[in-house]
Amino acid sequence: MTYRLQRWMTQDFVFTAPRPFFHVVAVEPQHFILQPSPGDEKSPSLSVLVRDQGQPWSLDERFSFIAADLFGAESSADWQLAPIQLFGREGRTATGIILSAAANEEVAGLTLVNGRSNRLWAFGWRSSAHHRDRTEKGFEVLMQGLQARVDETGEKILLSQFHQQEKKRHSASTVINAPGAPVEHGVASREWDERFELALGETEASRVAQFFAEAIALEEQPYGEPMPLGASRIGGGPDLVPGTWPDDARGMRHPFLMQVDLAEVKAACSTTGPLPDEGLLSFFVHDDALLVDVVYTPAGSSLVRHDMTEAIIEASSAAVQIVAELDPDTPIGMLPHTEGDLVTAELMADGSLQFAHTSDPVWSVGQPGCRFEALSDERWATAASALLLPRATRTFDLLAAETHLEETGLGSIDDLVEAYEDFELAEAGRQAGEGQPQVHQMLGYATIRGGHDCRVEAAEDALSRGWGDLGEPMAWVILVRLPAGSATGRIFWDADDLVIMVPVADLATNRFDRCVLLSG
Repeated sequence: MTYRLQRWMTQDFVFTAPRPFFHVVAVEPQHFILQPSPGDEKSPSLSVLVRDQGQPWSLDERFSFIAADLFGAESSADWQLAPIQLFGREGRTATGIILSAAANEEVAGLTLVNGRSNRLWAFGWRSSAHHRDRTEKGFEVLMQGLQARVDETGEKILLSQFHQQEKKRHSASTVINAPGAPVEHGVASREWDERFELALGETEASRVAQFFAEAIALEEQPYGEPMPLGASRIGGGPDLVPGTWPDDARGMRHPFLMQVDLAEVKAACSTTGPLPDEGLLSFFVHDDALLVDVVYTPAGSSLVRHDMTEAIIEASSAAVQIVAELDPDTPIGMLPHTEGDLVTAELMADGSLQFAHTSDPVWSVGQPGCRFEALSDERWATAASALLLPRATRTFDLLAAETHLEETGLGSIDDLVEAYEDFELAEAGRQAGEGQPQVHQMLGYATIRGGHDCRVEAAEDALSRGWGDLGEPMAWVILVRLPAGSATGRIFWDADDLVIMVPVADLATNRFDRCVLLSG
């Protein structure tokens, strides 16, 4: 039996069928059973279920009911529940021995998560004791491959997926492609060289090759368990040396975007270009994402994981509101607090604020009465995170190509722009949110705001700040480019991309305090 990578959508997330459980049966639009091969056997198998509860329910109370739905009403087990988190959301997990009415003993595992909009997410596995190891490994792969959706999948799309699967389920074994087929990333294809040659009116490949530049792609890979300290990832909370998280005058921490382990990049791509060969780059935004802070942590530093939770994000929203309404003449000490407030705040002598979850358990979104470090803008934060896997890619210098076209008088500007736009779409990340992983970029070239070269935009920004030595486009290089859409669920609001530019000269001394953030 051969295998093809398949992704399946629910309202809130996308999952991928692991190779050992490639045969997916959609029992309902959001209830899936994953089996090793076509057939009616129940074991071994994996299960995915999304259910609208209509109202909040206790996971502890619902656990046995959902287990009965997934594993059979006649089954029983003694579940020992343990707390977990998935995409920053509360969950419970347990394994147990299932004793069915047929007196057959099986092992099963179940993970329940409180999803958004009062939906319950359930992920299960069951097998005989003999197949337990293989089944649990398949379940781990399933959980690690989950991708959160930024927007909810529509009902029509889910029904279409369900009906299409119904038509194909009996012939699945004949439509699946060969295993292990190499995936050629679109931008590496020779067809792009030929297309740009035509657009530029050139007949020699070498005349077009000068406009391509090597770059680094960072592909999101959702991970279902705690990630290694200091690993490249997007979302969640940063790994930093204590005391180095950038904050504002009120002591509120700026939202964390992502971090990149440069040693990982060097190992995967053989080079980091003008970037340092090692060390950790961490990115933070603030002031309505108009400004950016980049923290460079040398290799070998003692890092601390700063976890991010939905409780911190929600409480930070209340903290931001307190700051917005704070009177300049407010005296030092505890600020007024009334019933219904999510947080309490204390104004310190240095002008900073210390926040705590309200002690009222009815209103507290975190541990009642406990202090927390508030964010300066919760809108850019996300509790979910995804690993970033670096790989080599290439980009095209549209600015230089346009200049070349003007100088030679050959080719067509319309064909050039069209080819460039299609080239940009060739990376899988352009289709993120449709079952494709998002892909971010380091180095190379990029455009923003209707085709404006990012180097030109950065140079103009530099001049407006009085950085006369950085007023030329060639003085700048892309540090990181983040297209909108992510497995973490982060929303870029009205921006399609965020691009962080860095002066080339600053990289030689690991200086990152003059980075410029572009959005559009």
